[in-house]
Formats: sequence, C-alpha cells, structure tokens
Amino acid sequence: MGKGISGTRKTVYGILGLVLLLIISIFISYVTVLVDVKIGVGIVVALFGIFVLFVCLTYPIVGYYSVIFISLFLAMPDRLIANNSFMFTGLIPEFLTYVVLLGVLTKKKYQLELKKGFWNQSITFWIIVLMGYYILELFNPNMFGKLGWFNFFRKQGSFFAFFYMTYALIDSRKALNFFVNFWIGVSFLEAIYACKQQWFGLFNFEYRWLYASKIRMDLYINWGYVRKFGLQSDPDAAGMLYAACTMFALVLALRCQSRIRRYFLYLVAILNLLASSYTGTRTSTMMVAAGILFYVVLTLYEKRTKILMVTSILTFVFIMFVPIYSNPVINRVRSTFNPGKDPSNIVREMSRNFARSYIRSHPIGGGIFTCGDLGIMYNPGHFLNQVMPDSGYFQVLMEQGFIGLIMLLAFYFVVLRTGIRYFYRTKDPELKSILAATLAYLFSIMAGQFSQMAFYFYPSVLFIYAALAFMLKMKYFGAEEDENKGVTLQKETK
Repeated sequence: MGKGISGTRKTVYGILGLVLLLIISIFISYVTVLVDVKIGVGIVVALFGIFVLFVCLTYPIVGYYSVIFISLFLAMPDRLIANNSFMFTGLIPEFLTYVVLLGVLTKKKYQLELKKGFWNQSITFWIIVLMGYYILELFNPNMFGKLGWFNFFRKQGSFFAFFYMTYALIDSRKALNFFVNFWIGVSFLEAIYACKQQWFGLFNFEYRWLYASKIRMDLYINWGYVRKFGLQSDPDAAGMLYAACTMFALVLALRCQSRIRRYFLYLVAILNLLASSYTGTRTSTMMVAAGILFYVVLTLYEKRTKILMVTSILTFVFIMFVPIYSNPVINRVRSTFNPGKDPSNIVREMSRNFARSYIRSHPIGGGIFTCGDLGIMYNPGHFLNQVMPDSGYFQVLMEQGFIGLIMLLAFYFVVLRTGIRYFYRTKDPELKSILAATLAYLFSIMAGQFSQMAFYFYPSVLFIYAALAFMLKMKYFGAEEDENKGVTLQKETK
C-alpha cells in the first residue's frame, strides 16, 4: 500500500515537472518571438547558469572540468556577434572556480586530501609569498589607480584557488590519468580547430569578426597571410598554447609503452606543432626549441632522447636552409632565429633601453598594470604607458621592480627543482613520463615569457597551476602504487 502511494506521488511529481517545463518553454518562446530575442536568450542563459551552479556545488569534480572546458570558448561569443558585447567572458571561469572551491570546502573527503602536506610544500610557500608581495604592491606610491591592481590580484586569487582545488580533487592515480587524458583531448580539439582554419579557411562569422576592426586586421594579417587563432583570443595566445601542448604530447609519446596510444600522442603533437606555426607566432617556435632542449638535458642518458635530438637538428637544418621562400609559414618560423633582422625586435630593444633608467630608480616598479595598453587603461598618464612590455619578465621588471622579478625567478627555480627532484626519485615509469611531460610544458612556458606574456592566458594558465598541484602529489601516487602492490603480493602469498 505504501509503495503504491509512493509510486503515485512520483508519477504526479513527474507530470508536474513536465508541465512546468512545458510552461517555461512556451514562455521563453513567447518572449523571444514577440518581445525581444535578447530577453529569451537571457532567460535561457540564467536557467543554464543556475543548473551549472548546482552541479558545481554538488559535484565539484564535474565543475572543475567544466571550468577548463568553458575556458576554451571564452572568445567565441564575441566572434559570433562581431562586437565587444562580451568583454567580460573572462570572469566566467573565475566565478565558477570560486563556486567549485565552495563545493570542495564543504566535502570532508577533499579536506582530508588537503591534509597531505599541501601547506608545507615549497611551491605553495612561494605562491603565497608572491601573493603577499602583490598585496604590498597595492601601496606602491608610483601607481595612480587601484582598479588595475584589484583586477590583477583577483585573477591571482582565482589561480591559487584552482591550484588548491586541483590538489584536493586529483586524489588518485585514476584521477591523475583522467586529467592527463582530458588535457590531451583538449589539446587535440584546440589544434584541429586551428588546422581547420588553415586548411579549409575561416568560418564566415570569423571573417566578419576579423574585418570588423582595422586594428585587428593589421595585427592578424601579415604580408597577405592571415594568422590563425583557433579558439583563443588572438594568434599569440594560441601559438603559445599550441607550442606548450606540443611538448606535453611529444614527451608522453616518446615514453609511451602502448603502440596505439603512442601513435595518437604523436598525432596530437604534430597537429599542435602545425597549429603553432599557422599562428605566425615566433615565440611558439622558440618555446618548442627550448622545450626540446630542456627534455634532452633532462634525459640525455636515454637512447630515445638521442634519437629525438638528431631528428630535431635535421628538422631545424631542413627548415632553415632548404630553398623555400614563397611559404609565409616557413618564412615566419625562420625569422625566429634571425632576430637582428626583425623590425619588431628592434622596436622592443628600443623600448627596453628607454625604460632602463626608470627601472634602476624604482626597485618595486611603477605599479601593477602601469605599462603598455593596460597601463593606459588603468593608469593613464603614467611614464610606463609609453613602453610596450612584449615580455612577461620585462613587464614584471617594470611594474614590480627587480625585487618582484627576483621573487618570480626564485619561484620558477623552486618549481623546476621540485619537478626534477621528483623525476629522478620516482621509479614508476608512468609517473616519470607524466613528470617529464609536465616539466617540458612548464619550461616552454617559462621560455615563452622572454618575448611574450605567456603565463596568464586561459586555458593554459589552468594547466600550469594544475601541473604544479599534481607535481606535488606524485610522491603520494607512488606510495599508493607501492601499497597496492604490497597488498596484491600479500594476497598471492596467502
């Protein structure tokens, strides 16, 4: 009898739910057709947002991967509409990050995971030190406004939250392997989209967006060649992401035991390498070269590394000296290794010389977001407005002074030292391969900082902080594997 009543209630609730859904659908259709399309779209977006918030709070791991996936498409709404109506899409992954963080903080099992030495790790310590220095920059007397500092610090806070979440959520070998596969899948999707743009042309909405701005056309079209941008905000951000993902996939492929998986990883690496060349970003070429050199030094004792070194040298010689002069992609890659002949490099050197005396007399810099275009936006009239940074390190040097730059380089040193130490101590071949790929990815980003602001683009920055987090968890994954092997051996003995 009770079961019958319960079943009847479920049926009634199901019918009421369908009726409510039908009423909402009719209302949205009515508003869209007879009132205003924007209102209808707004209602759909709001309902979807409520659903996403519920999922992020209830299932933090789903929200975590949603943050990464959504960050792929931040530039798409603006291109579909071909105006600046969606200037604040970058706030979406940041907002979702804090929602997921709230979900993590309310789950006991994730809090237990964070007790595994999160706060006493050297990488965590240096991130907190840098955050502390950014707080001190708020009181920099050379900075005119505080809004730029607030936006910068807000972003840094969301990155630290993502780092914190990753440490909690990547709690097993299975979770780590899923993240790596997800990373590879995202890299494949990004690269194949850029290759499609090169091989089959841009979509019509992308052409409309490109030609809607004279400034954009001048930046994206060089000598008649349209620099490809994939799903990213611009060719530079796309090229640096593809270059770093090339190194990640290439190292995994070199060390992979499964033949089918190895072939797929090589395919992903090649597609990312092609995509990075199609963006016309010279920095991406330098990043790949630096990443390969780092990996060669890291594993010079291995036979496969020597094969990679010979193959890379032959490829470099072929690109540089084979008489192909009509291909704009090849010519752009060649110009990476002839910086003295590049007009843009000469302009960069002039800018650096111009700002040199200011840098010497300001040990804590001119303040956050005071140089270049961002300086004009947040601190108009500042001396550093006249200088375009064109380098992540140079931007830090100008805005945070040599004290800030020294602290940043110390952080990079600690990251590489930690990763290299774990790499040589780890005996597990799978973990060793992931560590090597992670280190190559991070080092290529660090190398890219010499000529671009390579550290803060979505989704690349999320992968960076995720890599830092599970780099710290490697010793626990290794211990977990040893424990499982011990249990298995004990059972077999019995």
